[in-house]
Amino acid sequence: MRRMRNFLIGMLVLFFIGSDLCLAASSFMENISKIRKSEGYMFKINYQTKQEWTDGILFKLFCTFSKGAELSFTSASYSNLKKGWHKTEIRIPNVYRDRYGYIKDYRVEMYSKGILVSIKSM
Repeated sequence: MRRMRNFLIGMLVLFFIGSDLCLAASSFMENISKIRKSEGYMFKINYQTKQEWTDGILFKLFCTFSKGAELSFTSASYSNLKKGWHKTEIRIPNVYRDRYGYIKDYRVEMYSKGILVSIKSM
């Protein structure tokens, strides 16, 4: 019975390693930079995809403002990305700074096909 259970566990591990369901190693964020401009904030994100073609990449930015508000912003979804390095931007208009104050803290989460694969924070 124990041999059969170990065999099934081994087969499941091999299945997940060989399938698209093992996404953590397929994409990751390298760095994030926050730039303050006259029209608002701009977050630049550099990331890498390791599969030949990657679909369903999404970025969520969570910001804590000086007046206490916590807001989230989402990028567009990216598909048909070739293997390699990529960059994207998330812009926050100046109206948020006027209403909620300066950004004190932030974190960016990267999702691939709806699964969280990478987190970077300030």
